[in-house]
Amino acid sequence: MRLINRLSSLKKNRDFNNVLFSVSSYFITPVVIIISTPMLLKNLGSANYGIWVLINSLINVLGISNFGLGNAFIKIGSEYESSQNNTMFNQLFSVSFTLSIILAIVFNVITLVFDTSLFPLLFGISGMDSILPVIHLVGGVVGLRIINSVISGSYMAKERYDINSKVNIAYNLITSILFTVLAFMYKDIKLLVIFLFISTVLLLLTNAFIAKKVNSSISFRLLLNKLVFLKIFNYGIYSWLQMIISALNNQADKLIIGFLLGPNALGYYAVCMQLVIKIHEVPAAAGAFLFAKFSSLYESRKITEIRGLYLKAFLYKSIFIISSSSIAFVFANPILTLWINSEFASQHMTLFRVLVIAVAIGAFGVIPNYCLNGTGFIKINTVLSLSTSISIFSLIFILVPYYGDISTGLSRLVAIPLVVFSIIFVHRKILKVKFDQEEVSAIKELLVKTPQT
Repeated sequence: MRLINRLSSLKKNRDFNNVLFSVSSYFITPVVIIISTPMLLKNLGSANYGIWVLINSLINVLGISNFGLGNAFIKIGSEYESSQNNTMFNQLFSVSFTLSIILAIVFNVITLVFDTSLFPLLFGISGMDSILPVIHLVGGVVGLRIINSVISGSYMAKERYDINSKVNIAYNLITSILFTVLAFMYKDIKLLVIFLFISTVLLLLTNAFIAKKVNSSISFRLLLNKLVFLKIFNYGIYSWLQMIISALNNQADKLIIGFLLGPNALGYYAVCMQLVIKIHEVPAAAGAFLFAKFSSLYESRKITEIRGLYLKAFLYKSIFIISSSSIAFVFANPILTLWINSEFASQHMTLFRVLVIAVAIGAFGVIPNYCLNGTGFIKINTVLSLSTSISIFSLIFILVPYYGDISTGLSRLVAIPLVVFSIIFVHRKILKVKFDQEEVSAIKELLVKTPQT
């Protein structure tokens, strides 16, 4: 009976649901992709499938063109939510919604004007022949996703990341099935692009319906306000820089290795990294809701709650990182043998283990990263991210010619001082100092109430 009551209370716990569905979304999507990939490859052919992969990669990369608008709205919106300032929240939504539409229009105009000159650089002349009639829809998908980031942000600012994860799970499942069916029936990549555009429109409408259900007072009206714009811009520009840095982090190491060591070295590095990076990505996905949570609590100056939440999240994250990295390090040989083969395991086990250590150390910065962004220290967080990236990739470029692929893991160890600095900064500037001030205020209040003798 006690267990049933405990499970029932967990279902109603918003933080638990945010973590549960965020992690579920993170794991379900790759599984769907793994299942659908062979079918798409078989029915589209290698050339068209390559174009399809490139289209999706291009859309993901171009997603950074939202200038951090979605994250800025979540940050500022969660502040208004904590103070229950519904009027300002709705005004923020209207301004953000207007800005997202402007960005989407500008991006689509650029796509329409330069489609025949820019896209051939990526797809090649032969690839353009098969996709040119619908290439402008790629810009449309990116524009719709910019608008969607604000609409979904309207309920994510209210710490409903679980809703966003549920929507993404359903969307990825349905579209993957339909993409596979369309490829099997028609074997036409143009049809897939058209359906991608239609499904993006439907996703936006679904999120608009959900946003209205969560907050019936928001209005999809166009509004520009200078003060609100400046507030969005002042935060969004740093969030945008972090997005660019993150995108570079995902690709720069591969580009350097491919350039210096060739495609074979890049292949086995990518295989090892594909598994190792989960040590960082899982806690990042599970803790995504903390961004809005920290922002809301900090706006209300609930420092005690921030302290408790931060320490609890850091503890759970540390347990995951230590346990998962230990298992990966100790059982590197059988893991690689089962996943690839024994020959691959014997040749690249050392690289795998070095990457495990490096990525695990970097993962300890996940919770401090969310805390710094949520509590308004985004400038220093951006500087830390940029410094880390420059240091790592500079060392990779210098060391790879001398020490080969192992240097990719060793170079990442340069992030240790910066991770330690972010942890210390959070404790001293957000948790410890502010907490001490709170105690002083409480003591002063107690002295005032104490009768004088």
